[in-house]
Amino acid sequence: MSLSKLIPIVPVASALLVLTGCGAGENLTKEGDPPEVTCQRFQDVVDEFSDLDPASMGFGEILSQVSEGFTEMETIADEAQDEQLGRSIDTLVETLNSSIASAGGDVDAVGAEFRERLEEPEVQDAATYVDEVCGFDMPF
Repeated sequence: MSLSKLIPIVPVASALLVLTGCGAGENLTKEGDPPEVTCQRFQDVVDEFSDLDPASMGFGEILSQVSEGFTEMETIADEAQDEQLGRSIDTLVETLNSSIASAGGDVDAVGAEFRERLEEPEVQDAATYVDEVCGFDMPF
């Protein structure tokens, strides 16, 4: 079959792909965790962070726990079916991570830095969205 005979078939094949959902990502439902699962998983990690007692832990143990927590939160965000919820969790994680980095190991400074960053519109919007969808106030 020559190329000239295939050209009339291309528009028909493209139309069929669009009608069946292939190649039309906006018509497909994103797979992943539904919001209630995402929220529960995120709440569990937040609770684990809240339960940490830095005064009774060595630096290596704190670093390990925080690193595992960040990895889990990033995974939760990546696996969220609700893309805005995933982006909001990512924003909060990035904000907390940068607050820890700029605090130089001072736990009180981390909280102060994070609360200050919560005033930024993007971070505030992320926290508000997580609160609205998940139905819990962030402990920050």
